[in-house]
Amino acid sequence: MDFLHSVEFYVIVLLVAALAVGLLAMPSGHGPVETSFAEGFLTYDQAAGPEPRLELECLPDGNVKITRHGLPDNLDNAATAALAISRKGFDLTVEERLTPASRPLLASETSAVNTAVYILTGLARERYHPRFNSDSTSSFTTLTFVNRPGLRSTRVFRQA
Repeated sequence: MDFLHSVEFYVIVLLVAALAVGLLAMPSGHGPVETSFAEGFLTYDQAAGPEPRLELECLPDGNVKITRHGLPDNLDNAATAALAISRKGFDLTVEERLTPASRPLLASETSAVNTAVYILTGLARERYHPRFNSDSTSSFTTLTFVNRPGLRSTRVFRQA
């Protein structure tokens, strides 16, 4: 019975209690990583300006519209723009893929583009933390947003 009143007993009880609190406070895992894709619509916006930036708009139907301004000069309307979106919990890693046309077109068949518009579907009305990477321009941007209708946000790209 002397052990129940010893310092060693109270130290052991304190360590067990701290371990139990630590296990209860530990967040559960994010779950599996899901990957999806979004195709971009290329256009020319005179008001866009040359500065590479990302505009995000949450739509009433729960989708998210991403407008990417400042595309490279070597792209025209025959190019392809797509996003690979990896989602782990509420963290999004977005990889932009810009691919010039596979064959040279006549000047009369092409027009310049400086903007790509993407629609992200399947996002809940939660807080997300996307990181948008563009390998073709060696730039990135990050932001946090809550998927609520009418929310708009703009971020400038930084060089990687």
